[in-house]
Amino acid sequence: MDTFKRLFSYAEEKKHFMVMALILSGLATVVSFVPYYYFLKLLREITSTSRPDLIGRYSYWILLTTTAYALIYFLALACSHVFAFRIETNMKKRGLNELLGASFAFFDMNPSGKTRKTIDDNSVNTHTVIAHLLPDSVNAILFPICLLGLAFVTNIYVGILLVCAVIFAAVCFKFMYSDPSMMKDYMDALDDINSETVEYVRGIQVIKIFDMVIESFERLYKSILRYSEVVNRQCQLCKIPFVAFQCGMMSFGAIIIVIASRQLGKGMVVGEVISMTVFFVAFVGMLNNAFMKIMFFSRNYQLGQDAIDRLEDIFAKMEKNKLESGSIEKMDSYDIEFENVGFKYEEGVNVLSDFNLKLEAGKVYALVGSSGSGKSTIAKLISGFYPVSSGQLKIGGRDIKEYTSKVLERNVAFVFQKSKLFKTSIYENVRLARPESSYEEVMRALNMAMCSSILDKFETREETIIGAKGVHLSGGEMQRIAVARAILKDAPIVILDEASAASDPENEYEMQRAFKALMRGKTVIMIAHRIKSIKNADHIIAIKDGRVVQDGSPKELAEKEGLYRDFLRSREEISGWTINN
Repeated sequence: MDTFKRLFSYAEEKKHFMVMALILSGLATVVSFVPYYYFLKLLREITSTSRPDLIGRYSYWILLTTTAYALIYFLALACSHVFAFRIETNMKKRGLNELLGASFAFFDMNPSGKTRKTIDDNSVNTHTVIAHLLPDSVNAILFPICLLGLAFVTNIYVGILLVCAVIFAAVCFKFMYSDPSMMKDYMDALDDINSETVEYVRGIQVIKIFDMVIESFERLYKSILRYSEVVNRQCQLCKIPFVAFQCGMMSFGAIIIVIASRQLGKGMVVGEVISMTVFFVAFVGMLNNAFMKIMFFSRNYQLGQDAIDRLEDIFAKMEKNKLESGSIEKMDSYDIEFENVGFKYEEGVNVLSDFNLKLEAGKVYALVGSSGSGKSTIAKLISGFYPVSSGQLKIGGRDIKEYTSKVLERNVAFVFQKSKLFKTSIYENVRLARPESSYEEVMRALNMAMCSSILDKFETREETIIGAKGVHLSGGEMQRIAVARAILKDAPIVILDEASAASDPENEYEMQRAFKALMRGKTVIMIAHRIKSIKNADHIIAIKDGRVVQDGSPKELAEKEGLYRDFLRSREEISGWTINN
């Protein structure tokens, strides 16, 4: 019942369709016996009195009640499908909302292909399950009761036989679903093969370039083997009980003939014996069909239970490590301060330990250090991508947990190393930063980001579509459009994480001009490995192993032995390298 409650909670507003589906399914089950009642009377008339008027009347009643059953059952399925569609829709809506609010730790630890498949596939599974589970659940309960009642009214021996049939079917079903983990293993294997297939296809270019076909296929091959093993085990477990069930149903039909023949010696006329035999042999087919529905009900129930467990498990993972939000909706200043901050990714090694740093508003700071030193982590913490493990991170003298999530989103602009542009126009890609912006404001941001040369390349200029169905831009061009987006946002805190890494030497000058326009009057945190990118910084902060080892102006640190001077020296060596013949 807990599974039903959790599934139905996703469509409270449509629960009247669920109630209607249950009522109509129950009515359809009861009505389904009426044609058989008239069928028995028809057989008796044919084998005894042979009154044509009664035969014709019973035939019409069979047609009418069968049609009524079909119509009622159709309405029941329609109601259950409407309810199931709403559950599926609401599940996908929740999945989207949870993804939008999920912590960045979730995306780091869960592959995008597997996450998408889990949400999409299990939402669809719940629709399939609910659409048929509601009618089948009522049928599974009412049908055996009505069946046994009709059998005992007709003949006590047949009634006893059908009781045995019900018990036998229940035992078969028990053995078929004796392993509760079987369905979970099956769904795990199915998710694994689906996600591995997606990841393999996404990386096919790298695989071909580096001739990694065999190595990369190994994981996909293992997931295929696991899936086949689980399916084979499932088939082996169900094979014997299912075959026994089918053979048992056929045997019950033969036993009914024996029971009917023995009634001849007890005074029953031949016509009555024939009619009873034909009736119950036909009825065995209906009994078999009913038991098959009960079997599918059990399977669908397990599928529904597994689907809701998987969805709620991934929703719970999305909630982990989210930044807590407060109620303050405005920042009074934009000073940034780390106070004894500690941070680590999941169960990994501490990236920051007792980290202390103060950044004054309106200044440009450049973070330098080797890869893995903690530079990007500092930037992500300021943006609210992750909560700190210990200590306090303050902006404007307040812990960032005291601000609403909208405040952080509004006041922090982040230009990533690999900027994401969507499959829409250049104009719309920029306007995403502030949807209420006017056309003039968007174009001004594009001009400030030195994007005019990009627009001049295309006949449709800012209306040019980017992506699979449009043009393909270089890395440096994509970065400039991302900078235009950040300029339009006009956030007082700007973070540039290797934002010029994709720029070629020809685009470097344009990128630096774009950065100047973006940084004007802002609190800026830059992460870069190029000297040109950080030469205009007010302060250099050298990071090593999650700690500040140097802090000062570029001129001051350039004259001191230390991490920053080593950084300059290494970059000078790189810029002056040559190939000797």
